[in-house]
Amino acid sequence: MKQSARLIVGFVILILLFGAFAFKLQDNSLLLNATTLHAKLVQTTNDFKGLSLFNHLLFILFIPVGIFWKKGRNILFVLFMIHLSIGVFITAFKHNLISNYFYFPVVAGLIGYAATTQKIGFDFNALSLQDKIIGSIALLSGFYYLALVESPVWINALIYSPVGVVNCPTMLVLCGFLVLNSQHSNRSRLLEYFTICGALFFGGLGLLTMRVYYDIILVAVALYMTWRLLKEACYGPKLVMSSSGARTIENANNAKEVCLWRK
Repeated sequence: MKQSARLIVGFVILILLFGAFAFKLQDNSLLLNATTLHAKLVQTTNDFKGLSLFNHLLFILFIPVGIFWKKGRNILFVLFMIHLSIGVFITAFKHNLISNYFYFPVVAGLIGYAATTQKIGFDFNALSLQDKIIGSIALLSGFYYLALVESPVWINALIYSPVGVVNCPTMLVLCGFLVLNSQHSNRSRLLEYFTICGALFFGGLGLLTMRVYYDIILVAVALYMTWRLLKEACYGPKLVMSSSGARTIENANNAKEVCLWRK
Protein backbone atom coordinates (compact mmCIF):
# COMPACT_ATOMS: atom_id res chain seq x y z
CA MET A 1 0.00 0.00 0.00
CA LYS A 2 2.91 2.37 0.64
CA GLN A 3 4.01 1.96 -2.96
CA SER A 4 0.53 2.71 -4.29
CA ALA A 5 0.24 5.78 -2.01
CA ARG A 6 3.57 7.13 -3.28
CA LEU A 7 2.41 6.52 -6.83
CA ILE A 8 -0.83 8.44 -6.27
CA VAL A 9 0.94 11.37 -4.59
CA GLY A 10 3.48 11.49 -7.41
CA PHE A 11 0.80 11.69 -10.07
CA VAL A 12 -1.11 14.40 -8.19
CA ILE A 13 2.07 16.50 -8.11
CA LEU A 14 2.66 15.77 -11.81
CA ILE A 15 -0.87 16.87 -12.70
CA LEU A 16 -0.49 20.12 -10.75
CA LEU A 17 2.86 20.91 -12.41
CA PHE A 18 1.47 20.02 -15.81
CA GLY A 19 -1.58 22.24 -15.25
CA ALA A 20 0.61 25.22 -14.39
CA PHE A 21 2.89 24.66 -17.40
CA ALA A 22 0.01 24.09 -19.82
CA PHE A 23 -1.69 27.27 -18.58
CA LYS A 24 1.46 29.31 -19.22
CA LEU A 25 1.77 27.89 -22.75
CA GLN A 26 -1.54 29.51 -23.63
CA ASP A 27 0.07 32.94 -23.23
CA ASN A 28 1.02 33.89 -26.80
CA SER A 29 3.16 36.77 -25.54
CA LEU A 30 5.76 34.26 -24.30
CA LEU A 31 8.68 33.34 -26.52
CA LEU A 32 7.70 29.67 -26.21
CA ASN A 33 3.97 29.06 -26.38
CA ALA A 34 1.66 26.38 -27.72
CA THR A 35 1.60 27.88 -31.22
CA THR A 36 5.37 28.19 -31.61
CA LEU A 37 5.93 24.75 -30.01
CA HIS A 38 3.56 23.12 -32.49
CA ALA A 39 5.30 24.95 -35.35
CA LYS A 40 8.68 23.62 -34.16
CA LEU A 41 7.34 20.07 -34.10
CA VAL A 42 5.98 20.44 -37.64
CA GLN A 43 9.31 21.89 -38.83
CA THR A 44 11.25 19.07 -37.21
CA THR A 45 8.95 16.52 -38.84
CA ASN A 46 9.47 18.09 -42.27
CA ASP A 47 13.23 18.45 -41.83
CA PHE A 48 13.76 14.78 -40.91
CA LYS A 49 11.49 12.97 -43.34
CA GLY A 50 14.38 10.74 -44.37
CA LEU A 51 14.98 9.61 -40.79
CA SER A 52 11.26 9.01 -40.30
CA LEU A 53 11.14 6.87 -43.45
CA PHE A 54 14.19 4.91 -42.23
CA ASN A 55 12.52 4.32 -38.85
CA HIS A 56 9.37 3.13 -40.60
CA LEU A 57 11.41 0.61 -42.58
CA LEU A 58 13.11 -0.58 -39.38
CA PHE A 59 9.69 -0.92 -37.75
CA ILE A 60 8.37 -3.00 -40.65
CA LEU A 61 11.51 -5.17 -40.47
CA PHE A 62 12.07 -5.51 -36.72
CA ILE A 63 8.52 -6.22 -35.54
CA PRO A 64 7.84 -9.28 -37.74
CA VAL A 65 11.40 -10.58 -37.27
CA GLY A 66 11.08 -10.16 -33.50
CA ILE A 67 7.73 -11.95 -33.42
CA PHE A 68 9.15 -15.07 -35.09
CA TRP A 69 12.76 -14.93 -33.82
CA LYS A 70 12.28 -15.69 -30.13
CA LYS A 71 15.96 -15.87 -29.19
CA GLY A 72 16.77 -12.45 -30.62
CA ARG A 73 13.49 -10.75 -29.80
CA ASN A 74 14.57 -9.07 -26.58
CA ILE A 75 17.78 -7.51 -27.87
CA LEU A 76 16.13 -6.51 -31.16
CA PHE A 77 13.24 -4.67 -29.52
CA VAL A 78 15.47 -3.06 -26.85
CA LEU A 79 17.91 -1.75 -29.46
CA PHE A 80 15.02 -0.36 -31.49
CA MET A 81 13.64 1.46 -28.42
CA ILE A 82 17.05 2.97 -27.68
CA HIS A 83 17.53 3.93 -31.34
CA LEU A 84 14.22 5.80 -31.40
CA SER A 85 14.97 7.61 -28.12
CA ILE A 86 18.41 8.73 -29.31
CA GLY A 87 16.87 9.89 -32.60
CA VAL A 88 14.47 12.23 -30.79
CA PHE A 89 17.36 13.52 -28.68
CA ILE A 90 19.47 14.36 -31.75
CA THR A 91 16.71 15.95 -33.83
CA ALA A 92 15.68 18.16 -30.90
CA PHE A 93 18.74 20.37 -31.41
CA LYS A 94 17.63 21.55 -34.87
CA HIS A 95 14.76 23.67 -33.52
CA ASN A 96 15.72 23.79 -29.84
CA LEU A 97 13.08 21.41 -28.43
CA ILE A 98 14.50 21.61 -24.92
CA SER A 99 12.35 18.96 -23.25
CA ASN A 100 13.34 16.35 -25.83
CA TYR A 101 17.08 16.65 -25.35
CA PHE A 102 16.75 16.38 -21.60
CA TYR A 103 14.14 13.65 -21.40
CA PHE A 104 15.01 11.10 -24.07
CA PRO A 105 18.68 10.41 -23.17
CA VAL A 106 17.46 9.44 -19.71
CA VAL A 107 14.83 7.13 -21.22
CA ALA A 108 17.47 5.49 -23.43
CA GLY A 109 19.71 4.96 -20.39
CA LEU A 110 16.89 3.47 -18.32
CA ILE A 111 15.94 1.11 -21.15
CA GLY A 112 19.55 -0.03 -21.49
CA TYR A 113 19.92 -0.55 -17.74
CA ALA A 114 16.64 -2.46 -17.53
CA ALA A 115 17.79 -4.71 -20.37
CA THR A 116 21.17 -5.46 -18.75
CA THR A 117 19.45 -6.33 -15.46
CA GLN A 118 16.93 -8.57 -17.27
CA LYS A 119 13.95 -6.41 -16.40
CA ILE A 120 12.70 -6.27 -19.98
CA GLY A 121 11.48 -9.38 -21.77
CA PHE A 122 9.00 -10.10 -24.51
CA ASP A 123 7.48 -13.53 -23.93
CA PHE A 124 4.13 -13.07 -25.63
CA ASN A 125 2.76 -16.30 -24.16
CA ALA A 126 3.08 -14.80 -20.67
CA LEU A 127 1.00 -11.70 -21.54
CA SER A 128 -2.70 -11.18 -20.96
CA LEU A 129 -4.95 -10.58 -23.95
CA GLN A 130 -5.55 -6.96 -22.92
CA ASP A 131 -1.80 -6.29 -22.73
CA LYS A 132 -1.37 -7.72 -26.22
CA ILE A 133 -4.20 -5.60 -27.62
CA ILE A 134 -3.24 -2.32 -25.94
CA GLY A 135 0.47 -2.79 -26.65
CA SER A 136 -0.26 -3.48 -30.32
CA ILE A 137 -2.55 -0.44 -30.59
CA ALA A 138 0.18 1.78 -29.11
CA LEU A 139 2.82 0.46 -31.50
CA LEU A 140 0.62 0.88 -34.57
CA SER A 141 -0.53 4.35 -33.46
CA GLY A 142 3.08 5.49 -33.14
CA PHE A 143 3.91 4.07 -36.55
CA TYR A 144 0.81 5.63 -38.15
CA TYR A 145 0.71 8.97 -36.28
CA LEU A 146 -1.98 11.13 -37.89
CA ALA A 147 -0.57 14.53 -36.97
CA LEU A 148 2.29 16.91 -37.85
CA VAL A 149 2.69 15.55 -41.39
CA GLU A 150 1.68 17.34 -44.58
CA SER A 151 -1.52 16.63 -46.52
CA PRO A 152 -2.70 14.13 -47.52
CA VAL A 153 -2.21 13.06 -43.90
CA TRP A 154 -3.65 9.57 -44.35
CA ILE A 155 -1.01 8.68 -46.93
CA ASN A 156 1.99 10.64 -45.64
CA ALA A 157 1.58 9.26 -42.12
CA LEU A 158 2.29 5.81 -43.53
CA ILE A 159 5.52 7.06 -45.06
CA TYR A 160 7.08 9.52 -42.64
CA SER A 161 5.05 10.01 -39.47
CA PRO A 162 7.75 11.24 -37.06
CA VAL A 163 8.40 8.20 -34.89
CA GLY A 164 11.96 8.49 -33.60
CA VAL A 165 11.95 12.19 -34.56
CA VAL A 166 9.55 13.96 -32.18
CA ASN A 167 8.16 13.04 -28.80
CA CYS A 168 4.53 11.84 -28.98
CA PRO A 169 4.72 9.14 -31.69
CA THR A 170 7.97 7.91 -30.15
CA MET A 171 6.36 7.75 -26.70
CA LEU A 172 3.51 5.71 -28.18
CA VAL A 173 5.97 3.12 -29.48
CA LEU A 174 7.95 3.06 -26.21
CA CYS A 175 4.75 2.64 -24.19
CA GLY A 176 3.64 -0.11 -26.56
CA PHE A 177 6.84 -2.07 -25.98
CA LEU A 178 6.63 -1.58 -22.20
CA VAL A 179 3.02 -2.80 -22.14
CA LEU A 180 4.29 -5.92 -23.94
CA ASN A 181 7.08 -6.38 -21.38
CA SER A 182 6.36 -9.80 -19.89
CA GLN A 183 8.58 -9.51 -16.82
CA HIS A 184 5.58 -8.56 -14.68
CA SER A 185 6.74 -8.21 -11.04
CA ASN A 186 10.38 -7.95 -12.17
CA ARG A 187 9.80 -4.96 -14.46
CA SER A 188 11.82 -1.78 -13.92
CA ARG A 189 9.42 0.43 -11.98
CA LEU A 190 11.66 3.47 -12.46
CA LEU A 191 11.54 3.07 -16.24
CA GLU A 192 7.77 2.63 -16.19
CA TYR A 193 7.19 5.64 -13.90
CA PHE A 194 9.45 7.84 -16.00
CA THR A 195 7.83 6.72 -19.26
CA ILE A 196 4.31 7.21 -17.91
CA CYS A 197 5.15 10.73 -16.69
CA GLY A 198 6.63 11.60 -20.08
CA ALA A 199 3.68 10.15 -21.96
CA LEU A 200 1.15 12.04 -19.83
CA PHE A 201 3.16 15.25 -20.10
CA PHE A 202 3.77 15.20 -23.85
CA GLY A 203 0.40 13.67 -24.67
CA GLY A 204 -1.44 16.07 -22.39
CA LEU A 205 0.30 19.08 -23.92
CA GLY A 206 -0.52 17.92 -27.42
CA LEU A 207 -4.12 17.18 -26.57
CA LEU A 208 -4.96 20.19 -24.42
CA THR A 209 -2.75 23.02 -25.68
CA MET A 210 -2.10 22.17 -29.34
CA ARG A 211 -5.38 20.39 -30.08
CA VAL A 212 -3.63 17.28 -31.39
CA TYR A 213 -6.56 14.99 -30.61
CA TYR A 214 -4.68 11.92 -31.79
CA ASP A 215 -2.66 12.20 -28.57
CA ILE A 216 -5.65 10.93 -26.62
CA ILE A 217 -4.35 7.45 -27.52
CA LEU A 218 -1.02 8.20 -25.83
CA VAL A 219 -2.76 9.51 -22.71
CA ALA A 220 -5.05 6.46 -22.60
CA VAL A 221 -2.13 4.02 -22.89
CA ALA A 222 -0.23 5.87 -20.14
CA LEU A 223 -3.30 5.70 -17.89
CA TYR A 224 -3.58 1.97 -18.56
CA MET A 225 0.07 1.53 -17.53
CA THR A 226 -0.65 3.55 -14.39
CA TRP A 227 -3.65 1.40 -13.55
CA ARG A 228 -1.56 -1.73 -14.06
CA LEU A 229 1.13 -0.45 -11.66
CA LEU A 230 -1.49 0.45 -9.06
CA LYS A 231 -3.07 -2.98 -9.35
CA GLU A 232 0.30 -4.66 -8.92
CA ALA A 233 1.13 -2.43 -5.93
CA CYS A 234 -2.14 -3.31 -4.20
CA TYR A 235 -2.55 -6.94 -5.25
CA GLY A 236 0.98 -7.98 -6.17
CA PRO A 237 2.48 -11.39 -5.45
CA LYS A 238 3.44 -12.17 -1.85
CA LEU A 239 5.70 -14.89 -0.45
CA VAL A 240 3.86 -17.45 1.72
CA MET A 241 4.47 -20.91 3.15
CA SER A 242 2.38 -23.68 1.63
CA SER A 243 0.98 -26.54 3.67
CA SER A 244 3.68 -28.85 2.27
CA GLY A 245 6.44 -26.59 3.56
CA ALA A 246 7.31 -25.20 0.12
CA ARG A 247 7.91 -21.50 -0.17
CA THR A 248 5.47 -20.09 -2.73
CA ILE A 249 4.18 -16.90 -4.33
CA GLU A 250 0.51 -16.09 -3.80
CA ASN A 251 -1.24 -13.64 -6.10
CA ALA A 252 -4.24 -11.88 -4.61
CA ASN A 253 -5.84 -11.53 -8.02
CA ASN A 254 -6.07 -15.16 -9.02
CA ALA A 255 -5.09 -16.99 -5.81
CA LYS A 256 -2.65 -19.15 -7.75
CA GLU A 257 0.51 -20.56 -6.15
CA VAL A 258 3.81 -21.08 -7.92
CA CYS A 259 6.47 -23.13 -6.16
CA LEU A 260 9.85 -21.45 -5.86
CA TRP A 261 11.84 -23.57 -3.47
CA ARG A 262 11.46 -26.91 -1.78
CA LYS A 263 13.07 -27.69 1.49
